[in-house]
Amino acid sequence: MISLLSSQSRLLARIQNLLRRFEGQPELVDGGSFLLDPNTYTLYKDSQSLLLSSNEGKILLALVENRPEIVSKSRLGELLWGTNQYIDENALQVNLTRLRKTLRQLNLDHQIETIRGHGYRLRRQENQ
Repeated sequence: MISLLSSQSRLLARIQNLLRRFEGQPELVDGGSFLLDPNTYTLYKDSQSLLLSSNEGKILLALVENRPEIVSKSRLGELLWGTNQYIDENALQVNLTRLRKTLRQLNLDHQIETIRGHGYRLRRQENQ
């Protein structure tokens, strides 16, 4: 009986510790078919999760926050490199290719739509 009480109290202490850790954490950003943690750039879909690189996370967060609007290439450049000065377009394309490759692991690679000459946006969901 004593062992059972001690196990219960340890379990309760662990639960309280977890609750304290997550208290005050920002809410996850809803991307339609996935959720994104804006602090850690962790992507959640169903029971799976992926940690995105900083650049991948910044791009995806900008697309989610501006959905369904187009995010311009210059805006993405500001987010990634802190400048609106011309950055080789290939550098941005490389980051988007990496993001799409990462999203492919969760079958989300078709979420990003290229709007030629303007920028990028998240595709509309069928239920929207």
